[in-house]
Amino acid sequence: MLVVGGGATGAGTALDATTRGLSTALVERGDFSSETSSRSTKLIWAGIRYIATATSQLLRIKNFSNPVGAVKDFWGEFKMVLGAHRERRALLENNPHLTNWVPIAVPMNTWVTWPPPFGHPIFAIAPLVLPAVMKFYDSMSGFTCPPSHVMSQARAKRKFSQLDEDLKYVQVFYEGQHNDARTNLAIALSAAEKGAAVANHTEMVNVLFDDTTGKANGIEVLDRLTNDTYTISAKSIIFAGGPFTDSMRKLENPAMKPAVNGAAGTHIVLPGYYSPKDIGMLDINTSDGRFLFFLPWQGSVLVGTTDRKGDPVSSPGPPEDEIQWILNEVEKYLDSSVRVRRADVLSAWQGWRPLASDPHAAPDAPVSRDHIISINQDTGITFVTGGKWTTYREMAEDVVDKVMAYKQISTTHQGTPVGPCVTLNLPLVGFDQCQSTGTIVQQQ
Repeated sequence: MLVVGGGATGAGTALDATTRGLSTALVERGDFSSETSSRSTKLIWAGIRYIATATSQLLRIKNFSNPVGAVKDFWGEFKMVLGAHRERRALLENNPHLTNWVPIAVPMNTWVTWPPPFGHPIFAIAPLVLPAVMKFYDSMSGFTCPPSHVMSQARAKRKFSQLDEDLKYVQVFYEGQHNDARTNLAIALSAAEKGAAVANHTEMVNVLFDDTTGKANGIEVLDRLTNDTYTISAKSIIFAGGPFTDSMRKLENPAMKPAVNGAAGTHIVLPGYYSPKDIGMLDINTSDGRFLFFLPWQGSVLVGTTDRKGDPVSSPGPPEDEIQWILNEVEKYLDSSVRVRRADVLSAWQGWRPLASDPHAAPDAPVSRDHIISINQDTGITFVTGGKWTTYREMAEDVVDKVMAYKQISTTHQGTPVGPCVTLNLPLVGFDQCQSTGTIVQQQ
């Protein structure tokens, strides 16, 4: 099994395949996590926003004409969030050397909010229902996360001295946090440690096909450090290029129908005095309805993200208007004595989120609300894209399952035992070393 793309999903796919007993290779054109997987909000989050948006969609009046369809849509979103809770729990429990819980405060300065968050009137009274909503959110993880709670006005003012005086109360909940690039590298190293052949700075430049069957049987790659080219033969090829998947598929067939649209998100880093060092903040009612996180990050404050449709590009510079939009949103919650200046931006980056559809699906096939796995029956190549950082392992398990079924790989393949997926409870590289020294050094 050959995996092309060394982000979180590609590295996770290589780890899943090699731990099942499959002969596995992984190539990445840059360094591991040099693209999308290192440009996130650094959260391992289960998706509180998805529950809110799904609920607002469910309660719309127009759904009375199609109640069954509305309930199915809600249930699909709900199952996706349940899966994200499972993956979040596994990632944090298995890898305390890479991850940590971070409390996130939701400040409330009015009892009734208008226009309402998520565009639905029921959320106009969000300050009154948030405690119950957050406890329900905790329950989706089986209460294995630190408990959500209400922070009093007096304590909130001590904790967030920079906030505006007019504060009713603060709701606090917990999400996971990690250094995304470090975690991605640990996944790739774990795959190598378990037996996968792993190479970075190795770019696919051509797809090779069997002259008789027309199926893909390998790729030609360029070593970007030496400019040497060579071929890699494989019986199964998986493209895991995230928002760049379509550029891979163009090598498979230049006339390939597009499958991925990109959505860019800009993040900025501000000095540490914009937020406490041990707690983050979430604005659920920005001027355009998106979530905006303020998170403690290596002694500074990470703020993001925006959302802009466009064609993915490598190493993009964040647009100045989006940086300014974030600064304007930051200013809303701050006391008038705290000035927000463009010069306070210590760094900024833009990452791309893949929004995928399946070009090989039947016309009446259901639309996926999460990741997409699609097999081209003509070439035999599989691609996986979509999803989010939290569910990288689930995506990897799903794509290996699908390829094994397509290739009819049973529990014993050509005399070699092939086992089930074991990555749900598998710690990543570095955990044993921390245990042997009796210390767990967390990301923060």
